[in-house]
This record gives sequence, C-alpha cells and structure tokens, in this order.
Amino acid sequence: MRNELSPGNIYSEQKIAKELGVSKTPVHQALLDLENKGFVTILSRKGFKVNILSGKNIRDMFELRRALERAVILKITPRLTAESIKELEKLIKNIDRSRDPVDFQKHDRAFHRYLASLSKNSYIINALNTAWDLSDWVGANILSNWAGYSQVAGEHVAVYEYLIVGETEKAAAAMERHLNGTESRFLERLAANDIDK
Repeated sequence: MRNELSPGNIYSEQKIAKELGVSKTPVHQALLDLENKGFVTILSRKGFKVNILSGKNIRDMFELRRALERAVILKITPRLTAESIKELEKLIKNIDRSRDPVDFQKHDRAFHRYLASLSKNSYIINALNTAWDLSDWVGANILSNWAGYSQVAGEHVAVYEYLIVGETEKAAAAMERHLNGTESRFLERLAANDIDK
C-alpha cells in the first residue's frame, strides 16, 4: 500500500522476514494469502514479485463489484432500520470531511463494508473483501495526488439519499454510477502512468 515494494521486482521471503524480525513461516503464509488475492506471485525457489495490475484486472474487479454491490443494495434497501440509517449518516459525514488519502480510503471502505454487512450474506462479503483490498491497493496510488474527494463524496451521498427513502432501483443505479466513475478514474491513472502492459 505504501509502494515500498515495486511491482515487477523479485524479493526474497527470507530478507523480508529478517527485515520484519519474524521467522520465514508467517511471511510465507502471508504471501500465500496475498497471492490468492492477486497481489503477488510466488516464484518457486526465487522468492516473490509484486504483481502489476493491468487495465483488464481493474475492469474485471469492477465487474465483480458492480454485480455484488448492486445485489447488496437490492437486498438491504427494503430492510433498512432507523439504526442502520443513523449509522450510514455517520459514515457519509466521515467521507465528506476526509481529504487525507489514507483516511478517505478508510471511510470509503467502511461505508461499502457496512452496506455489505447489512446483507448478512457471508459469501458476498468475502468476495467483496478481496475486491476491496485490490481497490484500496490501486486507490492508494490514485488518491496520493488527487483533488477529486468532493466528487466521490457526492457519489456516496447520492447512494445514501436513495437508500433512506427506500428507492431501491435508484440507489442501485447510484451505486453503479459511483463504481463506474471509480473504475474510470483508476483506468485513467493507469493510462497516465503508462503501466498497462
């Protein structure tokens, strides 16, 4: 997330373990998890390399997010309680106030995670967790030098406003617009960095 390991370079598990002051076993286990989520590739007897996300990776990730987050909205809107609306209002305010990249991502993720939690569907939540992790990884690079916070905050507000009045289809459409916009911003930044090989 902090770009301390450059995509494409090969790194030693042993060296990372030594730098972290731990044995090789927990590092290897963490790398297996990261490989499963698409962050790294483990190279037999060579170490590992940080993956380079392509435009296709980003498009595939957002295809998954659109399908699942739309399903979440359709499921939860009719069942929102006064308590969940109050929590959503708090999350929206946090997003709207945040202009620090790390803080903004934390509040953005909390909003999406809370919506998914209301679905009470562990399969959807687990699938989205991987997609959100990848989104955060790409987003960390994009938000580090960006001035569009208010635009994204407004996209979240639109979802929230339709949710609280029970406009299921409009809330789902607002979520899709938000995810489409985020995908476009990611792809534009990728193209600007010329790393879409």
